[in-house]
Amino acid sequence: MTLKLLTQLSHFITMLFGIAFGMTMCLLYQYKVRIFIDDLYPIIILIIFIGGCLRVYTLILWKKNNYTLPEG
Repeated sequence: MTLKLLTQLSHFITMLFGIAFGMTMCLLYQYKVRIFIDDLYPIIILIIFIGGCLRVYTLILWKKNNYTLPEG
């Protein structure tokens, strides 16, 4: 796997966590305003689970291919 592909995957994972965070903030707002959309909870949990699995996968690939950050 190339460094460019790993970087793109890392950005995708960050985007997944951002989407889950935004959806959670929407649910908290709806809770405060008393509008409930309960169907989003499983989707948020699924997005966080997929993001976590992909994060672990990229860390394994970074170690396997001995990629390091440039010093300096």
